[in-house]
Amino acid sequence: MHLYGATESDFAKVKVKNSRHGVDNSRARYRNEVAEEEVLASAVVASPLHLLDICATSDGAAAVVLCSAGYAARRAVTERSAGRPKVRIAAVSTVTPAFPDTGLGLPDIATDSTAVLPPPPRSFRDSIAHAAYEQAGIGPEDVDVAEVYDLSTALELDWYENLGLCPAGEAEQLIGRGATALGGDAATVNPSGGLACFGEAVPAQAIAQVCELVWQLRGDALGRQHDGARVGISANQGLFGHGSSVIVVR
Repeated sequence: MHLYGATESDFAKVKVKNSRHGVDNSRARYRNEVAEEEVLASAVVASPLHLLDICATSDGAAAVVLCSAGYAARRAVTERSAGRPKVRIAAVSTVTPAFPDTGLGLPDIATDSTAVLPPPPRSFRDSIAHAAYEQAGIGPEDVDVAEVYDLSTALELDWYENLGLCPAGEAEQLIGRGATALGGDAATVNPSGGLACFGEAVPAQAIAQVCELVWQLRGDALGRQHDGARVGISANQGLFGHGSSVIVVR
């Protein structure tokens, strides 16, 4: 907010978008649309975040089945999957902060000094997607759908920049013009409804994101489908400084 002028209204628009996406998701816990005014009228938890800016805690489970391309082709001969798009895992990145870590992040309350060593070429959160893009041989311009860790609405806006969907300081412009909503002019972010609609089920959330990306790429995300999606990316960050990203393609 201090650097680029983000407002509470910008954060609230993220909740509005995700709640709209979750309405038609039968797996979502919360399936009701929320207006911007409702978000801003909800109790302040930690300024500038209101209650409806922050995801609930939750329970849940998710699973994926991985196999070789050859096995999938053989099964397709006799299974209902014949003719359906095949989805491939193109990258899995796991990243931890590099020294010196100049970004403030929980649970740390201080940053490392750069008096002796220069800062790394990119921040910890920027490096999560960067590592996945390098593995997959693609860039952010190729992404159609993204499932990101929206612990809060403000954090989702940060991910827009960390994933390279826009330059630093321009995330608010994306959400303001509806670019990351279904039918927008950028990658659709959290078409599942995100944690805003599921709550945070910590052991399940990263795999659940991959499930949603697979459904999107197969065209199975009824009611929340990004038409023609071919590339999806997930993004997660753990409390103690570890991050992960998965890229799926068809």
